[in-house]
Amino acid sequence: MKKYAAPISCLAALLLAQVAMGFSPASLQSKHITCPPSLASSKFNGYAASSQCSAINNSNGSTRLYMSDGNEAAAVPPKKGFIEKIKSKIPPASERKKLVPLAMMFFFILFNYTILRDTKDVLMVTAKKSGAEVIPFIKTYVNLPAAIGFTALYSKLCDRMEQKDVFYACTIPFLVFFLAFAFIIFPNVGFLHPHAFVDKIAMALPEGFGAPLAIVRNWSFALFYVMAEMWGSVVASLLFWSFANEVTT
Repeated sequence: MKKYAAPISCLAALLLAQVAMGFSPASLQSKHITCPPSLASSKFNGYAASSQCSAINNSNGSTRLYMSDGNEAAAVPPKKGFIEKIKSKIPPASERKKLVPLAMMFFFILFNYTILRDTKDVLMVTAKKSGAEVIPFIKTYVNLPAAIGFTALYSKLCDRMEQKDVFYACTIPFLVFFLAFAFIIFPNVGFLHPHAFVDKIAMALPEGFGAPLAIVRNWSFALFYVMAEMWGSVVASLLFWSFANEVTT
């Protein structure tokens, strides 16, 4: 019990001094508590009692104790410079090997979508015997069924294949189509588009069928429109983030 007497006595003296000073922290800091030198030099569990309160010896032999903030003894970490802060934000090399290729992939996907988004509208609006009235019909009667069909196909692929294989299986057909459209279909639209056949049908149908017939007349442009729409919603939104989640986890 003797080893507990010293800290208990110090705490009791501090509490009594605080009561006498009217619970004023400012006055507590300005006053000193006097205790015998033997009390200040006693130890508790291997630690000096002076770690709890600091001792100052006076000329008359008494010791004045005052409370010290424990944070003062703690080591203050050095402030980081601007360059060090930037370096701390950079991911390690093991993560950069994944993040940099994913960032480049996402950049090229969005770059392609920007070009496709502007091109698809120009092709359909400026096509022969077509116009802006064709766009709602393509979105409703062509794009919507294609999106539903892709959703069913994508769910089956996810059940049978890994996510990275699903990404390749869905992205490669898009790339093949756009390459074929640029080098094969578009240079031969005059031969591939059935303008004469659609003109014969249009003579027997009311004028309200002009927009659907324009889709049939310019079928390659309509197909390009649908593939460009699905590139943004499927590849940029669904396939890429699924692939990124598979790679980073």
